[in-house]
Amino acid sequence: MASYKVMCVLTLLTPECLSQLDAVVCGQAPLNTRLLGGISEVTDGEWPWMASLQKDGRHVCGGTLVDEASVLSSADCVSSSPTASDWTVVLGRLKQNGSNPFEVTLNVTDITLSNQTGSNAAVLRLETPPTLSNYIQPICVDDGRTFSVGSTCWAAGWSSGAGGEEQVLQEIQTSVLDCEDKRSDSICTEALTLEQEFFGGPLMCHQDGSWYEVVVLSADNKLTTGPQGAQMKFLCAVAAILTG
Repeated sequence: MASYKVMCVLTLLTPECLSQLDAVVCGQAPLNTRLLGGISEVTDGEWPWMASLQKDGRHVCGGTLVDEASVLSSADCVSSSPTASDWTVVLGRLKQNGSNPFEVTLNVTDITLSNQTGSNAAVLRLETPPTLSNYIQPICVDDGRTFSVGSTCWAAGWSSGAGGEEQVLQEIQTSVLDCEDKRSDSICTEALTLEQEFFGGPLMCHQDGSWYEVVVLSADNKLTTGPQGAQMKFLCAVAAILTG
């Protein structure tokens, strides 16, 4: 069976951030107890690393908490306005419209954009680290993981076109497919329909008891035709940003 070794997520973090990754347990979601197919609404704490990047009090893009004070997102989301003070990050949020008893809003002090060709990632540094709980946890971003064809993965994000009036966080289940173009920096899955508001959020896979972010969702993700029909091709160029 074919497998894909993903070399894409870690090199954007500073040495300080990397030491925090070692110190903080990542990829644990105690309240994530269900495995459903297709597209469905999420419950509180199911994806506790999900972040809402906000500008002028409005959701712009998704992101993920990757250590105690760093959020990973798509560079496209912030490149037009890379001033840190323009942004806030909301963690622990389930609904874009409605009550969120577990959420916290944090200021951003620094934004690092990837300067590596082909990378579409950004790291937002938070002014203060959030208090970790069942509803706020970092996801693992270890590179070099191998994901076999058939592995189940998930995308998550908010969408004005789904989730009802409250715009509840959405999740989409998919599976790893055999890429027609077997590049070491890409991974393919079943075809996904992603709203723009999903960009910046994660494609995540579960392995060895932890959740790992495989790629950052962005407009660069391409719908292609491969050996198994229509598929999504994700370039795993997240790594470049985590070593600034």
